[in-house]
Amino acid sequence: MKKSKLRQLLTDYSIGTISGRDLEMLLDYVAKHHGDSDLDSLLAEMLEDSEQDFDLPVDSEGLYRRIVEHPRFLEQPGVLKRRQWWWYGAAAVVSIVGGGLLLQLEYVNEPEVVEAAPSLVTRTVTTTPSDRPLLRLASGEVIDLDSASNGMLAVEDGTQIIFDGKALHYEGELVDANGEIMRNTIVTPKGRQYQLVLPDGSRIWLNAATTLTYPVKFSKNKREVEIRGEAYFEVEKTADWPFIVKTTSQQIEVLGTHFNVSAYDDDELAKTTLVEGRVKVASSSEGRLVSREKVLKPGQQAITLRGSDHITIGGIDTEEVISWKENLFVFNNEEISEVMKKVSRWYDVEVEYLDGMAGKRIGGSIPRLSHVEELMEALKATGLLHYKMKGGTVVVME
Repeated sequence: MKKSKLRQLLTDYSIGTISGRDLEMLLDYVAKHHGDSDLDSLLAEMLEDSEQDFDLPVDSEGLYRRIVEHPRFLEQPGVLKRRQWWWYGAAAVVSIVGGGLLLQLEYVNEPEVVEAAPSLVTRTVTTTPSDRPLLRLASGEVIDLDSASNGMLAVEDGTQIIFDGKALHYEGELVDANGEIMRNTIVTPKGRQYQLVLPDGSRIWLNAATTLTYPVKFSKNKREVEIRGEAYFEVEKTADWPFIVKTTSQQIEVLGTHFNVSAYDDDELAKTTLVEGRVKVASSSEGRLVSREKVLKPGQQAITLRGSDHITIGGIDTEEVISWKENLFVFNNEEISEVMKKVSRWYDVEVEYLDGMAGKRIGGSIPRLSHVEELMEALKATGLLHYKMKGGTVVVME
């Protein structure tokens, strides 16, 4: 790219007049050439020019504000349009120009609701029984998977449980001929994920703070597992042998498909998202179905509210839903309290909220950074919140 063209793009970016096509060109270039001497020298020139030209703001916060508020990039009032290269490009531009902002997050700042009520402190607390992934066998024995050696861990009911360093594999007969189902349970702690391959070849990815209970061998009539938390399933297709996933408020039946289930105990909503194939979803309570089954098509999500028999079906970006598998946080115009639940589950922190957070929403994507303070600094850059650390607790405030 010619230096004159690059200068034009950077100038347009700084003053908020860049077109969508030019913005994509700029972000792609910076993501690939952030160490380029021409780019560095040009940015240095712009910094010098800005001392005389007050219409050319190049500080990171000013650039960020102008981009997110520019009307050409709004899908609706207050929301910045998301792009595929968001993290790799946009963050590179802002961090090079301003040297401090980690990413661009879209945001919605809804009209503030004034309530005559005293300030309250609320908490988000998610707990798991260990800080290490655990496998609980039907015998009651508990295996610390972090300490497990590669190879066969155990044999239950003729089924071998093998650890290959990354995932558990169950190998043996598929069906329990005796009708006595032996169950195993995997518990993932906060900040960890795990993979599992069942005897029928079905693969399951477990997100942080998740518990999955499943049989060592399936019954001849159905394949059934129970989950609390979030998991992604790739189920082997087998005619007339349905695979059933049970949560506190949903029951999902499939014959062969890829789908995601999110049903944490501290969430009122349970969500099943179909990536490919076909599933039937019904609301349930205490193991009983309380609604008729609804069939999902790929790209749809079924949402149920705990205690209700109603199922809401809608379209969804499936890549966003399963982005956690790639160690990404994706916030889809979510209340700050929902955002912080995800933060709490991954970084093993408690969260307190001071007054003033109601109605504020955040959208965007960011990698799961190494430390919670890094992530909170990025969220702080949206201008919607401030925070302080108090031991193992994040205190969120205006």
